[in-house]
Amino acid sequence: MVRGMKRVKREIPENDTESPAPSAMSTILRAPSPMAAPSSSPSRKRKSPHYDMNDTRSMARSIAPSFERSYAPSAETFQRREREDDQEPILLEMRHRDFAQRAVQRSSPSSQNAESFVHQSFAHPTFTDIGMKLKMCNDTLGDLQQLGVSHVAALPELVLVGDQSAGKSSLMSGLARVNLPRSAGVCTRCPLHIRLINSNIDRWSCTVSLQQDYDFHPPANGKPKKSDVTNANPFPPWVKKSHRDTKPFKTIFDPSEIEEVLRWAQVAILNHNRSYELFIPGEGAVAKETELDLAARETDSQFSPNIVALEIKGPGLPDLSFYDLPGVFLSPEKEEDEYIVRVVKNLTREYIRREKAIIMWALPMNADSENSISLGIIREAKAVDRTIGVMTKADQLPPQNTSVWLAMFRGEKQSVGHSFFATSRPPDQPLDDAAKWEESFFNQATGNWPDEFKEFRDRCGIEVLLQYLSGQLGHALAKSLPSIKILVDHRLQEIERDLENLPELPPNVEHEVKKSLYQFLARMKTAIRDTDFSAQWNTLNDHFQSCIFKIKPTCQVKEPETQTIDLSDDTEASAITPSRPRPRPNDSTMRATPMSTPSRRQRVENTSTPVKTEDVSMVRASSFAATPKSSLQPESPFTRFSHLGRLAMNITDIRDEIQHKKRPGMPRDLVPDGVRETMCLNAVKKWEKPLETYIAKTAELVEKVAIQALEDSLGLLRRRMIFKECHNYLKEFIDGAVVRQSGLLIDMFECEKYQMFMLNEDTFNRYKMEEIEHLKRARAIYRLKSVALVGWEYPIKKAEDMSEEEKTNERKILNAHLPKLGRDPYDTEIEVAGFVRGYYMMAAARFVEGAAMSVNANLFRNISDSALDMYLDDKLHLFGQQRDPYVYEHLMEEDDTTAKLRDQLRHEKNKLDQAMKSIDELESSTNCAGFGSQLRASVIDSGSVTDDAIV
Repeated sequence: MVRGMKRVKREIPENDTESPAPSAMSTILRAPSPMAAPSSSPSRKRKSPHYDMNDTRSMARSIAPSFERSYAPSAETFQRREREDDQEPILLEMRHRDFAQRAVQRSSPSSQNAESFVHQSFAHPTFTDIGMKLKMCNDTLGDLQQLGVSHVAALPELVLVGDQSAGKSSLMSGLARVNLPRSAGVCTRCPLHIRLINSNIDRWSCTVSLQQDYDFHPPANGKPKKSDVTNANPFPPWVKKSHRDTKPFKTIFDPSEIEEVLRWAQVAILNHNRSYELFIPGEGAVAKETELDLAARETDSQFSPNIVALEIKGPGLPDLSFYDLPGVFLSPEKEEDEYIVRVVKNLTREYIRREKAIIMWALPMNADSENSISLGIIREAKAVDRTIGVMTKADQLPPQNTSVWLAMFRGEKQSVGHSFFATSRPPDQPLDDAAKWEESFFNQATGNWPDEFKEFRDRCGIEVLLQYLSGQLGHALAKSLPSIKILVDHRLQEIERDLENLPELPPNVEHEVKKSLYQFLARMKTAIRDTDFSAQWNTLNDHFQSCIFKIKPTCQVKEPETQTIDLSDDTEASAITPSRPRPRPNDSTMRATPMSTPSRRQRVENTSTPVKTEDVSMVRASSFAATPKSSLQPESPFTRFSHLGRLAMNITDIRDEIQHKKRPGMPRDLVPDGVRETMCLNAVKKWEKPLETYIAKTAELVEKVAIQALEDSLGLLRRRMIFKECHNYLKEFIDGAVVRQSGLLIDMFECEKYQMFMLNEDTFNRYKMEEIEHLKRARAIYRLKSVALVGWEYPIKKAEDMSEEEKTNERKILNAHLPKLGRDPYDTEIEVAGFVRGYYMMAAARFVEGAAMSVNANLFRNISDSALDMYLDDKLHLFGQQRDPYVYEHLMEEDDTTAKLRDQLRHEKNKLDQAMKSIDELESSTNCAGFGSQLRASVIDSGSVTDDAIV
């Protein structure tokens, strides 16, 4: 024998010397990889894998491939390419069995077992139990991945990488056995995690969820720049979170819906700062109102490192889970998106660098393999030995490139640790048809698959790849499980110590929390009825009422041009053109009395000189709502609105409005109904701003008394979370209650603006007659002043401010002189102004009283009743089905940092407890070390070991 060569004994060692512990999983899943013996022909010479004879696992696998050895070595084949100088070299002798002989064997009954093993793996009856345990391994691995425990222990995982347009989408659809989005755009902008579960239930289902490991913090100045992408910040503007948040998106039972749901899920994950529920198809507001393509173009972010996870269950599915990453590329469509090139590369690099990751490198056979960007990242991460090459688009292979891809199959070019598989799934065919087409293509029944690839038939097709991936993933978990369990247990112990080191909580925290909340809620109910609060609210109502009555529309009662009235012996008055200026009050023509009467012989002429404008704005007391006699207080928040009613009407504008709406032929004194209603509603519309202030000040008053009640009852716990959270939730409750109350008051205001409305006509007529009387009085005094029958310095006082003597003297003067002036040409306009002011007074009294009553019956009642109790319970989860067992401890924490740390540790502990439970269940179900022996015995008893088991 050549020096350095050794013949390996066929006996399989009972113990694995490199096992970290005699664990149940340390010897399981040593099933053969679907490998075929390489050709011994010089023209097809293949590099021999290096086996470490000190590794008993390698020795076991040297026997296992005796069924129908694939050219794809196992996951551990090339783990030790670098050998130490003092070790004796090992040479591997492989016996060649040509393809024709193997084809004959496949057709014979005696060889069917071998072929069945290659293409169905553990589905062969001999390995039924092994297949069940393989399923358990992959199920457990899927559970651990979903729990997100990779920060504690590295997990075996399959990661699909490739350049853009490498055929990853078709490959992924074939692996998942479901139609997934294959178009460019949203489906390539975040990672996918697909977990396949073979279920005994006939019903197919797919649960989509969002796994959020990063928060979105966009820069204020727009998109990130290329320079923002650094080693410390690999995915700007995304920032790593302390823990994973999982959001359930949607569960579907029809495979035809998966493309739409998946695309909407990725739109949701790209709009991180908006509620994901908005994008649930058929349910969310955005999904209902927006086209999917438009929503995909208008996302907040163009890329996300967060994961869209699919858990697909159904009969006949392979037990497998894998990640699909966005395709790497060199040039974006827009120059401003250059940063995304680096971000996508960083994401691919991060997944590839994971030490337990098995990389599926997709490369299309219609392109030059030398240009693969992904291969450069794989080599940079020193992950070539963990890589499975997956050739896609085999049906598009240019004939002139056949030799290049043959060399890759043989390991002569761009060699990877798990060698290569070939696939071909036309994108325009349904899944079932595509699978049949692929099988027919590689069997050369259809298409143009070159004859040169016949020897690699057992590595062609997605079904063959699936079985290989499932086996490799199971083997990797079996190998890693003992160390995973140790690391998880170690982290659990650390968490328990950290929780014990946090500040101690008061004894019986549940009692303390309930007692404190009871005191607070009881204080709130009494505070809202307290006399001090009632006094402050009454003052606010008085100010609001004064404001509304104060802005009653005033009316200007003078004509646009002053006339001179000729008073002769005749009783009728006529207007003439003025010839000289009107005498001033200090002229000899005026008497020094408050209301002077010139003699009949004295001729007084009017003048065109402008006269002082007299405004009438007299607020009357009402039998329904007493108006304060004093004007608005300086401290009133409504002072700034006191001008809203000034000069709202004048008699000339009223005349113009009447003329504009009057039909031809209508009598002079007849006023169209629309004139009065329009002017009444215009006056009411000015309540909007005062109403907003009333709502805001009421909210301030309620919040002030609520915060005081919180201080009175929970002041001693001010440093505890219960005080801070009650403060925040109390403000939220008050804000919500004020919004609802605001809606009620705005509805009342809209009703007043909608249409003139009155039922109590007696009250309205009383207001109207009072207002008409005051307008006529002001108009009469102005008319007398205009003809110098009354001094211009004579003030027009409010009736309630005049003494009885003053009222008597004024009536005497008016009765003596008004008949001389004749009928007032604006008497119709004065009547309309009085109507408007009378309706305003009635509506104002109704509105102010209704607003105050609504606040008392709705806002205050909600606070004093049980609404606040139920709101706090819903937010704090103290009772009911959503009760959190740790909520009392959380509320008694001293600060937010400690509370967050305690919550974070407990959240992580819960996940790790679930992970440990899954590991324990797997170990107990695999029957300890007996499972490994069962596998080895099955391999030896198959009877075809001797040909290929010589090294």
